Amino acid sequence: MEFEELYARMAQKYEALAGFAPDDASDAGIRLRVLAGEIYSALCALETVRDASFPQTAVGEALDLHAGQRGLTRRPAVRAKGTLTFSRGTALSYDAEIPKGTVCASSGAAAEFETTQAVVLPAGQLSVTAEAQAVAGGKAYNAAVHTVDTLVTPPAGIESVLNETPFTGGLDAEGDEALRERLLAHYSVLPNGANGETYRRAALQVPGVGSVNVVPRANGIGTVAVYLYGEGEAASAEVVAAVQAALDALREINVDVTVAAAEPVTKRVTMYLVPKDGCGFEDAKAVCEEAVRAYFASLSVGAPFVTAAITAAIMQTGAVKNCTLPASVVDYGTAANQIVVPGEITALKAQA
Repeated sequence: MEFEELYARMAQKYEALAGFAPDDASDAGIRLRVLAGEIYSALCALETVRDASFPQTAVGEALDLHAGQRGLTRRPAVRAKGTLTFSRGTALSYDAEIPKGTVCASSGAAAEFETTQAVVLPAGQLSVTAEAQAVAGGKAYNAAVHTVDTLVTPPAGIESVLNETPFTGGLDAEGDEALRERLLAHYSVLPNGANGETYRRAALQVPGVGSVNVVPRANGIGTVAVYLYGEGEAASAEVVAAVQAALDALREINVDVTVAAAEPVTKRVTMYLVPKDGCGFEDAKAVCEEAVRAYFASLSVGAPFVTAAITAAIMQTGAVKNCTLPASVVDYGTAANQIVVPGEITALKAQA
């Protein structure tokens, strides 16, 4: 209930009892407005408490508390990692030390990176490469080759820096909707300490894991195979090792658990669209291509690729009155260790 509606009901009741309406400038009118404000604040507080009481509507810290009751924590932001090559135009007659924590930046995106090891540019040489990482976590710190080119804290004797390899693996902190989805999934299937759900949930707790498929008895009795995919990219060797360590500590006695990165299978999608009346083709194209990408994002490791789901996603946009997929777009029965990822997505205007 809004404040004005609440005040109007109070004023109407006052008029019914007193025989006249309260004037806004009168003592009664001012008192009614103050009281209405206090009641409105109390109602807002109660609504906040109600929303925070259920995982379906809780946000922020309240959602974290619900997740904690199920043994879940919000995934933190992950730093992008790569290498930095330090160089100079002419060789030095002495060794130049590049300390750990040397900060460099990308001039285009104003993102900073720091070395994670100390290295030395030997006398007579022109360059040396050091391992590095972003100074903060997040996808914004993933950087293409040759984009980190600025020395923020230049070491003595070093003239330039460049990343000869891309910085990858940066992930944003888990948002409320992603955490809520994981939490609600925990209510639907409960782990018992030995079933596949136990391993799946433990693997999903590791930062960098976006999808998991657990295959009991993959290599016979007493074996479990776990296949991982990251958040929008293949799981790195570091992530696979972290999940292996977590599951080794969790597994039952005499059970062999193997963890491996899932194999991405690329699927191209071409679609022929008939936009709805009043909707331009370019607008319909953008909406439908985004719907197809969302479908791919919803696929987990081992989930099949279904063309009917593509058609349904396109039609549910409300931007087209018909769509057709060519014969080249077919269903794909994904193996247990595979995940379907998008290739080129092309929307064309259907011939009238």
